[in-house]
Amino acid sequence: MSAVRRNFADSLEPIIYWDASYAISYIIDTELYHNECRLFRNRFKSEEILSVGSDLVYNELAFFLIKQALEEEGKKRRMYWLDVKRRQPDFISQVMPDVEIKKNDLNNAILWLPTSEQVKEKTFQLMSDYSLLPTDAFHIATALENGVNSFVTLDEDFLSVDGIIVYTCLP
Repeated sequence: MSAVRRNFADSLEPIIYWDASYAISYIIDTELYHNECRLFRNRFKSEEILSVGSDLVYNELAFFLIKQALEEEGKKRRMYWLDVKRRQPDFISQVMPDVEIKKNDLNNAILWLPTSEQVKEKTFQLMSDYSLLPTDAFHIATALENGVNSFVTLDEDFLSVDGIIVYTCLP
């Protein structure tokens, strides 16, 4: 058995957890599936679907934005992105206004779920049972611990997990 795969046109569950891959594509207008993610979010609003996520979604969004800016600067200077960070310690603070704007966009879109000690244990169990990366397992554990079994993601690894519903626009 594996997850139930649904596309963005299928019927919606009342509560859906946003994985970071979806959140990033929803927020960043240059991402490949940005338009699909925006349209799907519009369905959530019109059908009064509750969107939820965890602190890890914000963490991954912030890391994505900061790394992207560091990589762009690195290309200009012909440097590895981490070398830019090391040589320009104030670089991240220059990027933070954009990160804050995107964080606020995300805050306006989803309700944050709490985490607990049980989430940590469930995360390691999911990693072991389904060969998931820690971040994927943490997202799933957080949602399940809060009674949510539906996810929207652009990460096919979620599809290996039994007993969950996965919305994706991936072909």
